[in-house]
Amino acid sequence: MKEFPMIRSPRAALVGALAVSLPMLLLSLSPLTGVYAVLFALYLLPVALCTVGTVCGALPMLVSAAAGLFSMYLLLGNHGLTLSAVYVLPVIVAFALVFSQKIPFKKAAPLMIGVHIAALAAVYLLLQRMAGGDLYTAAGDAAASLLGHWELGDTMLYQLYAMGMITLPQEMQETMLVSTEEILVLSDAARADMLLSVRTLVNAMLAGFIPSLIAGQGLLGGMGCLYLPIRFGYIAAEKQAFRHEKPDSYIVREDGKKVLNFPTLGMPPLSLWFIPRGVGLQVGIAMVAGYLMQSSMSAALAVGGVILYTAASTVYVIQGLALINFMQKAKGTKRIWRVIIPGLLLGLSVLPFVGIFDQITNIRGLRKPREPKEE
Repeated sequence: MKEFPMIRSPRAALVGALAVSLPMLLLSLSPLTGVYAVLFALYLLPVALCTVGTVCGALPMLVSAAAGLFSMYLLLGNHGLTLSAVYVLPVIVAFALVFSQKIPFKKAAPLMIGVHIAALAAVYLLLQRMAGGDLYTAAGDAAASLLGHWELGDTMLYQLYAMGMITLPQEMQETMLVSTEEILVLSDAARADMLLSVRTLVNAMLAGFIPSLIAGQGLLGGMGCLYLPIRFGYIAAEKQAFRHEKPDSYIVREDGKKVLNFPTLGMPPLSLWFIPRGVGLQVGIAMVAGYLMQSSMSAALAVGGVILYTAASTVYVIQGLALINFMQKAKGTKRIWRVIIPGLLLGLSVLPFVGIFDQITNIRGLRKPREPKEE
């Protein structure tokens, strides 16, 4: 298939495969950096693989996927391999299907989001099964066991205490440290109490984090697995067509305009993405309702509130990204900064407010004004 070749160019294939494979493999070789390997696989690997597929070709994408799965095997054994395969493989298969069949963007977007959410939910169910049906308690016990047997465990416990993430009774605080020379050593009583706090902390964090992750990463990751591969794939194909001067790289549309022969699936530029007026109101109501439900005494309602709030705020994140991209293009910002700046803002949790601002003000003028009511 011309639009999705096995190798788009040898150089691009080598660079793309190394750019994904090397960080994963290097991070997985050390327990200290292993957590970053897991985060890379969770948040970036599907998007990176899909982008490598359109920019470099199907073979580099498969090689990178194999390297990513192998790195999780090195880090976590068979469980890591199984979990990462259940998460990554459905996403890249769905993307390959969407791209090869040229499924229109309006249908491809909900499909990719659905696959992403389903893959994350499957990983959660597998983790529950591996943990004997009580993932949160098992995770808390595992974290406490790791810190209790690790030579730097006391140092990590003390840092968590200093950051206010775990507590210690007043009567233990003055005698908590036995040694502070080469490494920190805690008293047995202080260590035992801190490890109990760690169990509680991990349990509480996961109870909110996992539902939030499935909803937020499912939406954002699903859209990212379309936008970034198509955007960067188009740029790569455009450069290749220019360098090699291939006449068949372009097609003439019905309106007579000459365009690059690359399947964008009808995806509009990010700067023109927006939430329709009525949908935006519903998303806002869902966001407020989810925020209020999170404080419910019912565990089911609280989890539902987390999911509802995260999903709604993620929709506004995408709207915020679109507004920033619109403003950057209007000011002639260089392409590299149109990638770096939104990426930095994603970590600052300000994009939902940017999206809400755009929804209220319609600053880009993309939503049609309401028609006046007839008297």
